[in-house]
Amino acid sequence: MTEPQFSAVGRSDPEVAEAHATAAATIDDFIGWVEAGGNASFLAKLRFRDPDLSEKMGKDHFFYLWLNEVVYDAKEKLLSGVFFEVPECFEKWHPLASRLRFEAEDVFDWMILEEGRLRGGFTLRVHRSRLPVEQRSQYDAFIGATSFEPPER
Repeated sequence: MTEPQFSAVGRSDPEVAEAHATAAATIDDFIGWVEAGGNASFLAKLRFRDPDLSEKMGKDHFFYLWLNEVVYDAKEKLLSGVFFEVPECFEKWHPLASRLRFEAEDVFDWMILEEGRLRGGFTLRVHRSRLPVEQRSQYDAFIGATSFEPPER
């Protein structure tokens, strides 16, 4: 398994904070697309506390992971997604391919990928914008995006 690609961009970074705010403001649109289904891939980015590092350092440490195969349970008003990239040290809490239920408020970012068209992925866009131009096509290939679309329906 390939280890997830992490970046050291913090939530307090103004551009990341703006990306999170945009994702939060459009979460109902995302849920609507998830409910409509289709051939797209639906992903949500969540924040997780690292228990081992938090204990070792004496303060809470967090990291972010994308979950795929996101679905929405309208009756319970909960989303759920599957872990597909999990750091080895985190698998004891959330094994690869396990499903996690979560509330819309827990979503740090969301994205929809359909035939290479990426909608959402606001934090990915921040990370991509900071890459040298010559590395962007490799990053796009890694995430599977050939175009970046606006979030509007």
